[in-house]
Amino acid sequence: MAAANLSAVLRAPAHPMAKVGYGKRDAPDQAPPRAADFAGLEPREAAIAAYIDRLPEGAAIGYKVLAEELPDYGQQACRSALDRLTRAGHLRRIKVHVTVADGQMRWVTRTYFSRTARDAAWWAAHVRFVRGLDAPGQPPAPVAVEATEEPQPQPQSQPEPGERAPRSEAYGVLAALGRREPRLQLSEGDCVELEHLVGEWLARGVGREQLTQVLTSGLPTPVHSAGHFLRKRLETKMPPKPAPLPEKGHPSEQIVGAVIMCLFCDEDETTTTLDHGVCLDCKEAIARDEAAGLTGDVPDTFLARPRAEVDVAARMAELRSAAVRPVLPAPRSRR
Repeated sequence: MAAANLSAVLRAPAHPMAKVGYGKRDAPDQAPPRAADFAGLEPREAAIAAYIDRLPEGAAIGYKVLAEELPDYGQQACRSALDRLTRAGHLRRIKVHVTVADGQMRWVTRTYFSRTARDAAWWAAHVRFVRGLDAPGQPPAPVAVEATEEPQPQPQSQPEPGERAPRSEAYGVLAALGRREPRLQLSEGDCVELEHLVGEWLARGVGREQLTQVLTSGLPTPVHSAGHFLRKRLETKMPPKPAPLPEKGHPSEQIVGAVIMCLFCDEDETTTTLDHGVCLDCKEAIARDEAAGLTGDVPDTFLARPRAEVDVAARMAELRSAAVRPVLPAPRSRR
């Protein structure tokens, strides 16, 4: 594993780049890199994930390119590995409809990679943020009505002495959970402690109904501590922040649409059914390859060069030395 990961680090700078606007994109709000980032994956998937993680944005990370850059794996092996990475929540391919600075419109394809594994709901929310839309579940905008006279601002009522101040919308979401799901009945203290987390969800564009659905779905049986359970779910499933607006006067693209598309073909979620970012036809093709034994490592006899272990310490020392040591001309022989 160490040798495979080191090889990935050394080869990354020479990795092919995709066309401008395409290729790898880093998903937002990832955890800092750690040695055990991909420890839960199989060795091949962990090695390929570590390699992709180190590539710059815009790198080409299709399975054919990866097979060329990682000679230990063939195309079927790389395709199978990418399929497993999508199921694990590390990859999604998103087709984005953009208007560029000169007014032209086109579709571009970007493959978002997340070092931190995400579930399907997080990726769906990310697509909506890419599009610049509010998350689903937002209350409808108020309907305008004709007024016969200019409305006057109403003074805000102040609570009487001894009367409780109005609670926030976030507090209301938490207090109502027990009516939707009895296992999530919270005390007043629990609502106060979790109020700031729910407020952050709402600030990131998630509506009350969508948030309630996220918190009440897929509950274990039983829920031993509703407050502790909800804190963990609110923290781990926190959606990404909306992308910052570009600076004024800076030429940039304007995104007018985005959909998730199959990681391996041109079908998207509007034309076919996707299972964790891969269409059913491609999943069947990968399953046939795996059943036929076509997704393993490249046999030694087919390698362009012998497969050998890398002395990590020696190789790193060699690279550091080459980076700082000037190349001197060979001395002339003395007569």
